[in-house]
Amino acid sequence: MPGAEAMPTSRVLRDPVMSPTYGGGAFLQQCFSSHRLSLSLRKLVLPERVMLRCSACHLLHRLTVRSVATKRPTQTQTAEVPGTQSAADLLAQCSTAHQAALGVRDMDVSQDFVGLRCAECRRMYDLDVSAFETHQP
Repeated sequence: MPGAEAMPTSRVLRDPVMSPTYGGGAFLQQCFSSHRLSLSLRKLVLPERVMLRCSACHLLHRLTVRSVATKRPTQTQTAEVPGTQSAADLLAQCSTAHQAALGVRDMDVSQDFVGLRCAECRRMYDLDVSAFETHQP
């Protein structure tokens, strides 16, 4: 219309620093149920942080870890590692050596449990999780 002032259009600006964050493990459980092969280790900040990324839905899952235990596939019980290296140290070494081979093998949000498995060295890691968070980039 001639002479009418243009109305400003509203835009939603996404701040890259302030992405939406959702508490609880429902989104991680859904990712694991729907496309478990898409979940991979993104970042490891021990002793308390593990970041998982889902390449199918592009969500980032942050786990706050209480404890880490490890076992070999031949062991039936989860046990702390004998000797000088802790399970957290072994997980750190494994993620440094072959991060792409680490994947989620099992999880139970109601039991605060996430299991990781390394396809390269075949070691399994059991994480006792105190908090689940999901970030949508």
